[in-house]
Parts: sequence; C-alpha cells; structure tokens
Amino acid sequence: MKSKTFCFNWTIFKKNVTHYWPIWSLYLAYLLVTMPVVVWQLTTMEYYSMDYDKAFRMYDIMQSVISVELMPFPTFAAAAVVALAMFSYLYSAKSANMIHALPVNRLELYVTNYLSGLTFLIIPELISFFVTVIVCLTNDITCIQYLFYATLAQMGTAFFAYSLAVFVAMFTGQAFAMPFYFVLVNYLYVGCMYLVSEIINLFCYGVEDAWNPGRSCVLSPLYYLGNNLRSSTIYESATASTVGIRIFGVKLVGAYAAVAVVLIVVAYQLYKRRQIETAGDWVSIGIVKPVFRWGAALCGGILLSIMVTALIQSSCGASAYPCMVVSIVVMGFVCFFAAEMLLEKNFRVFKKRRLIEWAGFAVVAVCFVTVFELDVFGIEKRLPAADEVEAAFVYMDYPIEVGEEDIETLLALHRQVIDNKRAYMQNERDDGQYYYTTFRYYLKDGTRFERRYALPITEQYIADETTPSGWILSLEKQPENMKRSMFGIGYGENTYITASIERYDEQGNMFEYTLEEEEKKAVLDAFMRDIEEGNFEYTLYSLYQNGPTQYYNSISVNYYNPAGYNDMYEYFAGYRSYAKDDNNARTRGVNNNVYLSFYPECTHLIETLNQLGIINDTWKLYTSDEYEAMVSQNFEAYND
Repeated sequence: MKSKTFCFNWTIFKKNVTHYWPIWSLYLAYLLVTMPVVVWQLTTMEYYSMDYDKAFRMYDIMQSVISVELMPFPTFAAAAVVALAMFSYLYSAKSANMIHALPVNRLELYVTNYLSGLTFLIIPELISFFVTVIVCLTNDITCIQYLFYATLAQMGTAFFAYSLAVFVAMFTGQAFAMPFYFVLVNYLYVGCMYLVSEIINLFCYGVEDAWNPGRSCVLSPLYYLGNNLRSSTIYESATASTVGIRIFGVKLVGAYAAVAVVLIVVAYQLYKRRQIETAGDWVSIGIVKPVFRWGAALCGGILLSIMVTALIQSSCGASAYPCMVVSIVVMGFVCFFAAEMLLEKNFRVFKKRRLIEWAGFAVVAVCFVTVFELDVFGIEKRLPAADEVEAAFVYMDYPIEVGEEDIETLLALHRQVIDNKRAYMQNERDDGQYYYTTFRYYLKDGTRFERRYALPITEQYIADETTPSGWILSLEKQPENMKRSMFGIGYGENTYITASIERYDEQGNMFEYTLEEEEKKAVLDAFMRDIEEGNFEYTLYSLYQNGPTQYYNSISVNYYNPAGYNDMYEYFAGYRSYAKDDNNARTRGVNNNVYLSFYPECTHLIETLNQLGIINDTWKLYTSDEYEAMVSQNFEAYND
C-alpha cells in the first residue's frame, strides 16, 4: 500500500532488510571484529598487563581501535555494495519494468531504497559502538568520548560514501560498471593530475614530480579522507605522559556530509528522468556519452602514450614530443572506439560521424601535448624570487644548504642552466660528462620548488666557478660542508663515544680494532685536518670519476648529539621537520653511528694510524683494487 507520509514504503523497506540481510550482517560482523573484539584482545596482551601507566594503557588501546575505525576504505566499499544492492533493479530490463509497474512512484522508491541502504550502514555502526563501550568500561577504559567522536566521523563518512554511491548508480545501467565508476569518481582528480604531471615531467626541462598532492585533492574523496582522517595520542613532554587522543579530519567529514545532501537531491533528479530502457547500458544518461568517449580516450590514451614514450626513450633515446604525438593519436583512437563499442554494445562503430568526432579529439590531444612542449605556461622557466625563499639546497655529490647571502647567486646560476637548456641536453644525449644535480627551494608560503638537471662536468665547466657546475663543486670542497655531510649539521656539538677501524691481514682476514680514548681523539683530529686541507676531495665522484680508489678499510664512529642527529641527507629531504621550532622528541638528544671511507691522499690520517701502531706489518690498509687482487690471488693459490 502506498505510504502517505514521508514518501516511505514500509513493505519495501522490510523486503530490503530481509532480502539483503547478508550485506548488513557481514558489515556488522566486520565492525564487531575490528572494534570490541580488538579492544578485548588488546586488554589481554601481556604488553599492557605489565606495570605501565594506566593512562598510557587506556589511551593507547583506544587510539589503536579508533585508527582502524576511521579508515575510510572499508566504509566506502560497504557503501558501494549497499548502493549496488538497493538499486540493482535498475540494471536489468525485466526487474526495472516490474518494479516501476508497482503502485508506487519514483520518489517513494528512491526514498525507501535510499533509507534502507543508509540503515544497513548506520545501525551496525551504532551497535558496534555500544558493544565497544561495554567492553571498554569492563576493562577500565573510560575515555569513551573519543570513541563517540570517532563513531560520529565514521557515520558521517558512511553518509557521504553511500550518497556518492547512489549518485554514481544513476549514471549507468550496468551492475559491473557501477563499482568501476565509483572508484573512478573517487580517484579521478588525483589520476588526471598525475597524468598531467607525467606529461610535464616528460616535456618541461628539469621538472620532476611536477605535482605534489595538496588541498585540491579534496575532489578525490576516498584518497583525501584516507590521508586526512586519522588519530594520534597526545603526549605531554612536561609530565612525560599520554594525556589524550587527537582526531584529525572531523570538520572535513562534516563538509563532505553537507555535500552528500546535494548529491541526494541531484541523484533523485537523475532517477526521476531516467529511462527504463537504459537498463543494461554502460551510460544511462545520453548527454554523458560524449564525455565517456572523450574521457576514456584522453585518460586511457595519455596513460598508454606515456608508457609507450618512456619505453621508446629508454630503448633508443628518441625525443619525447614526436613519440608522444604519434602514440597519443594511435592510443586515443583505440580508447575512443573501445568506449564507443561499450556504449553501442556493438563492434560496428566506425561510422563517419564518429570518425569526425575522433579527428576533433586527435586535434585537441595533439594541441594539449604541444602546449607543454612549447612551455606555454612557463613551467620550466619559472623560478622563485629571492625574497620568497626560506631555505635553498643544491645536491650534486651530497646535499648542501646554501647560505642566505648566496641565494641570489644560486638563482642566477639556476637561470643560467635554463638558458643553456639545448647545450646541456645535447651533452646528455651525446653521453658526455654530466652529473645529475638537484636545486631545491623551501619557500616561505610553505611550498617546495625543485628542479633536477644533468649538469656538464667537463674540465671547462668545473674549472670556472661562474658556471653552475664549477660553483657547486667549489661549495662541495669547502671543509665546513664536508664535515656537515659526514658528521651531521650540528657536528660541533658531537660527543664521540666509540670508534673502530677495520684491519686486514695478508690473507684478507678482517679484524675490527676498537680505538682507545687517546687513539680515538688522535684519529678524529687527523681526519679533520685532512678535511681542512682538501684531502677528502676525492669523495666527489662528479669531480674525480677516474680518480684513485678508496681504501677497503673503513672507520666506524658512534657519537651523541644533544640537539639531535640531523643527518644532512635527512635534513635536505625533510627540512621543515628539522626546523628550529620543532619539538619532536625523536630529533632531540640521540646517538648515531657513521661509517667513514678514506683515501691514500689522506696523509694525516694514515700517518696517525702508523704512529699509533694500528697499522703495521701484520695489519694493513688495502685499496679496493688491492683487496680484490689479494682475495683473487689467495683463492687461486687455495685451488692450486
């Protein structure tokens, strides 16, 4: 009987609950296993039964459960399955005609099925919440307010995910296509930006990783929620204790929930205008069919073209632009007409009208690629202004932080690299002498700007400090920069605890000799003097590619730094996490171990090792070539 209130049909609702009980039962079972059962298991672990602070035990267990509860992927997957089940009658002509022949209007059908599916998600989440609360309270876990907040976030996520799934369900008449479209909608923006960034990487000189995901990724809901909906424990350093749990992304869920309301209304409008005859079609809305064709051709064509171009370049070093143009036309043709075959459910799609449409697509695709080849947007020519730069780094042999007074010089040399694009690229293509070098700028607005080039390192370039190669190598030779690279950026505050050196006898047997306190001091002092006098310049591979072989022996040093070990490579990679105002405890007061290589040119170090008797007639230093020759000779003698 037709309902007169709220456009809701109780009979259809009961039929949905009883007919699709495996769906909501499985979702409930999943929630019970991942929440109350996990809480109970964690409380029985020996780790938590030890003499730990009760607050730590309580918050740590709760945070472990909440972190799983906030994971959006299971909720989105359940929402897609529920939406597919509730509107499955739209994907079969027989079912669609039968359901719509009943004495109920489309609004009543839509509202009843929508609320049925939403109930399948929300009720299990509420049941799981209450059961988890009981388990927590019986195990002295009283911070259930965090569980309440997390459940609200989960319910908001379910509301949005289900509304989006219902919205997507209205665009197709194929049951198989609906989950595919749902995944596509959730990752479409990120995927498109990735493809554009790959094209930029191919055509724009020096650009790598052209696109860094930011707030615009909110247009890819599942991706964005997966990165931003999370939790962590609150640690108070003053009392050295855990004092609470912080849940991130609650406002984000609220924003998505507001969008869900719009999706519900739009989905109904699409349903109201939907033709029953579209059951079985890949696209049920006529106006979307050209979008489907062009979208498949562009996205599929670009992806396949990038793969083909990369393969050709790696095999024969051909220029990217002609390869990309040819392949995007060919691959675009394949994807365009494959999409048309799906739409028409027929292989006979090569009609004049569609061929003309594809020709238009081909022109657009070639123009799209050409825009980046000609650098119409000025991507490869763009540089930040000096007053925009917070910190700057160059990385040839090892990362170096450029002083504030040299940023203008760095930018001028960077501009010189761009201006010499053709010569530098030709040198790389001709397999001339070059070395990949990274220019990285951390900007004051919180973003990062980075370029990477194959800089020539011929004698002509490295001898001239007005060239980028020569200037960077002059920085690498500076003792201060070498010490920061070897011993950390705060090396002046290091306390050296232990040190040892590998020694080898004439049979190639290794013995690690631990230095006494006086020996350690003498060896490290000699090491520093060699750095000061430039005896470690042979570590610069870009300068001495055919230089002397280093010793096979190495020195191991363990030291403590009260401010925290800021390895230069880590500092370069994560400058902001090592900022002066960083209160992260893991970067404060830690021990570290480094292995130091050295060369025959390190005269002070070798002299000191001989004077101390560490190196003698029995225990010797061997270069890599000498060691390999000795081992080979001993092996042959053993076989004889």
